[in-house]
Amino acid sequence: MGLAIAIRDEDKDILKRMHERVDHVLSSHREYFDALKEFDKTGVLKIRGKILYVRRYQETEDGNLNLQ
Repeated sequence: MGLAIAIRDEDKDILKRMHERVDHVLSSHREYFDALKEFDKTGVLKIRGKILYVRRYQETEDGNLNLQ
């Protein structure tokens, strides 16, 4: 047996506007999210063709790599 939840029209409108705001933020900042995704893969943060940061590693005596 399922549980029925009653949502008022006012609440539906609020949820719809919240979803629209989230969609707007995601679409307007997509370039930055994609840049962060590439940074995780490559270690290079590049936005609009400009390199902003390069992750550097230091090799330890036992051959492991440590982030600097």
